[in-house]
Amino acid sequence: MPIKKLIIALSIFFCGSLFKAQKLNDENLVIYKLKFEKNLKKTKSLKYQTVHGYSKSESLYNDFEKDLIKFGYVRTENQNNQQVFEKIKSLKEGKNNYETACLPTYRDILIYKNQNGKILKIIKVCTSCYSNQIVTLESESELLMNFSDYDALQELLE
Repeated sequence: MPIKKLIIALSIFFCGSLFKAQKLNDENLVIYKLKFEKNLKKTKSLKYQTVHGYSKSESLYNDFEKDLIKFGYVRTENQNNQQVFEKIKSLKEGKNNYETACLPTYRDILIYKNQNGKILKIIKVCTSCYSNQIVTLESESELLMNFSDYDALQELLE
């Protein structure tokens, strides 16, 4: 009898561990920062859409990070990743009621990955004009942020 209980307990433990592995945490957050812009004249190019434009769900392809590096982004090892993760997690998603007057430049791109390294979500942030975009496989939306949220996030991302 005790062996059966042990087997059941181990089964429950391992099944629970499998489900927990898919949960997002700070280890799954990768931050890229735009270091230089060049050759952004073609408004329909992937590079232009990534830096200045509105991205679609198709952006979640395997070579997205390699393309970011080609476009002038660098991966940052930010010691504030946990705080960035918590700040983003505290915000709601939706559609903002305002438009910005300037052309957004998404200098910060946050990428959420699962344990296998597959991209689950991309968050593009422009702290200059207070705009952002969330891209997932299912949809495109925004974080509902006020000016102080952008300012706090900008400090954490520096």
